[in-house]
Amino acid sequence: MKKFIVSFLVLISFLGSEYSYSQNNIQTESQLAFNYFRDKEYRPASSLFFNLHKITRSRTYFNYYIDCLIQLEDYQEAEKSIKKEIKKNPDDRSFLIDLGFVYQMAGESDQSLAQYNQVLKKMVPVRSEITSIANAFVRKREYEFAVKTYHIGRKIMNQEHLFHMELATIFLSQRDFEKMVAEYLLALSVDPTQIKTVENHLQSALLQDINSSLDPILKNQLLQKIQTETENISFKELLQWYFMQKKQFQAAFTQARSIDLIGKEDGSRLLSLASTARTNDDFKTALECYQHVVDKGSSSPNYLNARVGDLETRYLLLQKQNSTSKSDWIELSGRYKKFFSEENTALQNSSVLIQYAHINSFFLNQSAESIELLEKALASSGLSQQNRSELKLELADIKLFTNEKWDAILLYSQIEKSNKNNTIGFEAKFKKAKVSYFMGELKWAKAQLDALKGSTSKLIANDAIFLSQLISDNTTLDTSYTAMKIYAEAEFLMYQRKDSLALLKLDELLKNHPGHSLTDEVYFLKYEIFIKANKTEKALLALSKIIEEHPYETLAPKALFTQGELLQKLNETEKAMENYKNIVTEYSDSIYSVEARKKLNDLRK
Repeated sequence: MKKFIVSFLVLISFLGSEYSYSQNNIQTESQLAFNYFRDKEYRPASSLFFNLHKITRSRTYFNYYIDCLIQLEDYQEAEKSIKKEIKKNPDDRSFLIDLGFVYQMAGESDQSLAQYNQVLKKMVPVRSEITSIANAFVRKREYEFAVKTYHIGRKIMNQEHLFHMELATIFLSQRDFEKMVAEYLLALSVDPTQIKTVENHLQSALLQDINSSLDPILKNQLLQKIQTETENISFKELLQWYFMQKKQFQAAFTQARSIDLIGKEDGSRLLSLASTARTNDDFKTALECYQHVVDKGSSSPNYLNARVGDLETRYLLLQKQNSTSKSDWIELSGRYKKFFSEENTALQNSSVLIQYAHINSFFLNQSAESIELLEKALASSGLSQQNRSELKLELADIKLFTNEKWDAILLYSQIEKSNKNNTIGFEAKFKKAKVSYFMGELKWAKAQLDALKGSTSKLIANDAIFLSQLISDNTTLDTSYTAMKIYAEAEFLMYQRKDSLALLKLDELLKNHPGHSLTDEVYFLKYEIFIKANKTEKALLALSKIIEEHPYETLAPKALFTQGELLQKLNETEKAMENYKNIVTEYSDSIYSVEARKKLNDLRK
């Protein structure tokens, strides 16, 4: 009895030490094994993987062990090891595939083929096992046998609609886009609710398709499906999605309008498309989408959203255009006024109200009316904190526009105080700092700007950093800050849309401070004024001054890139390409280098 107890304790001690070994050393040995494998030192790697598999029974370690043996061309040992596992795991057919792969690598093609076919013959009508076998073939890059597995699986399960998604993934690996698309579309024929899954897979495929060879295949097969399966709307949805991926929003609109009509939808699809098109500066398509929803009538649930979207799109369109006449703004202001007169709840929409006030103040010289409108809106009850702050921010902007700087500072301060640590509060603080900058209080402005560098809004933080750096770079040698103050005054005049006076200020700076570090900045401001006035030749000349006379300044690559884009618009392709080449070769570290390279590639096609 005592002898038995001692033996038992020894056994427990041994097992305990083995357990302790596996827990304490398995991670170290695993890391070492993978390092050896990565460095192609297969002999020591195989020993470690063998031991790790023996302790853990992990299939991963076994697979790497066999891979090591194959790399060492020790096919006999690989065959022997796999056959042992087959005996231990008779129901796991993936080991049979491993054995077939070893035969193939050993040059025994007939034995390999026989092994693979044996696996296919032994398949049972269980979906999980069919998928497991196919995946095992895929891991060995035996794609044809993986495809056969799914085809046989369909037959033995007597369900021809199965495995479309899995087959499509295999065909993607083979870059057989014809068969891949066919399988995805068959999946939608069976189950239209899989549209999002299909879109996600196709998005990945489109990203991998460098030569755009997938595009015509997808488009043609979709058009065929739309014609043959007219009741299945998912094909139209997929075609709309495809056109949106390619930023072909007019074509997407045709599909969206058709789907909206067939499905008797409420216009939500069209509003979503309009928003995406507008973000990509396709204002024409966006306006068509909004108009289609408006045409549904005022009883439509999205009627008001469509009218608001239409106005906002027209507002953005005019803002984006370099040259806009006063009559354009008068016409748009009239549209806003009509909207307010027809919609009882229109005045409660702060964004529309802000745009209307901005148009009348900044473009039509009706600041007094805009201020009165905003103050009336702010006096109303029921406004949310966000809407109140947005209205007040626009009021402050208009006050600044009319040169009521202290009133603007007071309003910005109120917004900042009531919106601590959120985006609109940071925006108000930045604008308040900019008023100080306009007023020539450069040290105070810089201190406020530096405090904004940690803003949660990346855009505001970047703007604050840029302006702070501008002040710092251009006041170090000029202790009187004279040139910097003139430059700030010119910027303020531009804010007030007094561009001719701003030009005089900039010319004054160039005349009285020749060779000042602000010179390149001055020419870039002049470019902005000229391009806004549609004076293209003068705009190009201002950029050339930076490129030729200040090639080592940080603005040089920006000037080159901006000029290149402008030359492209003028169809002066060769000159534009020279600019982009210059950026790539001379300013390779610039943020414009990558984009310039893309532009070059596009122009060479």
